[in-house]
Amino acid sequence: MPNYYAHLSLGAQVLSQLPQELSLLLNRERSAFDLGCLGPDPLFFYRPTLPNPVRREGVAMHARSALPVFGRLREAVEEDAPMSAGYAAGFLCHLALDSACHGWIDRRAAEGTVTHLAMEAEFDRLLMERDDLVSLGRSYLPPMPSGEVFAAAARAYQHTSPKQLEEGYRSMRRDTALFARLSGHRLSRPANRAVGALPGLKALQGIFLTADSHDAYAESNEYLTRQLAATVEAAAKQTQRFFQAAESGAPLDPWLDRDFKGNRLSEGAGGLPQSAPA
Repeated sequence: MPNYYAHLSLGAQVLSQLPQELSLLLNRERSAFDLGCLGPDPLFFYRPTLPNPVRREGVAMHARSALPVFGRLREAVEEDAPMSAGYAAGFLCHLALDSACHGWIDRRAAEGTVTHLAMEAEFDRLLMERDDLVSLGRSYLPPMPSGEVFAAAARAYQHTSPKQLEEGYRSMRRDTALFARLSGHRLSRPANRAVGALPGLKALQGIFLTADSHDAYAESNEYLTRQLAATVEAAAKQTQRFFQAAESGAPLDPWLDRDFKGNRLSEGAGGLPQSAPA
């Protein structure tokens, strides 16, 4: 899964491609849209030191079809629940980018030279610098939204309440800010080596950015750049189809019957690039 800034970047680009009426609606619910762009990732930050059903739901959701999730979000939109349209559209953008990138990232990480999280962090660095933002020492996660937003967001989940989702996102903001403060610091390299030496934390190696990007990430940055650009049009199209289905009562598009790794779980679902060439 690309990191948070990549997801927010895709979401902003999708908004610019939508018909004016839909774009205006989603911009009015921008705080919900931005939270939706983070998908189920805030659930991973909910009390991470203890096993709990909230984190388990986040993990399980990534490996299952997203279609039931969008069935629940559709119900919220049809009921005109406040902030539900914004969250649903952002969540769809998250699914689109994850499913376009996840498989290749996992295969690249399995080769053992770079980690999954390090590739994500380096790609966020690249996007921030392209946007003329300081990439070290700063977090650009959106501010805490209102309780109304978390109430709408919780409609996507079966075992996570609005309060639990709020706590998860608060922890995500705190931990992301901590990772950012350590990035570029003289301790970032030893910190990466330390977590890489611990079996339970090995996947975190590379999460603390060093002062300069390493050539080892040139390939992943190039690939993820292409995938993000290729996903905008398809994500915008699927966003429109979702709201058309909610308005007309038509079935949801089978494109949504995929997991977050891009595994399509029904025939005939098309539209997004799936993986890099072997």
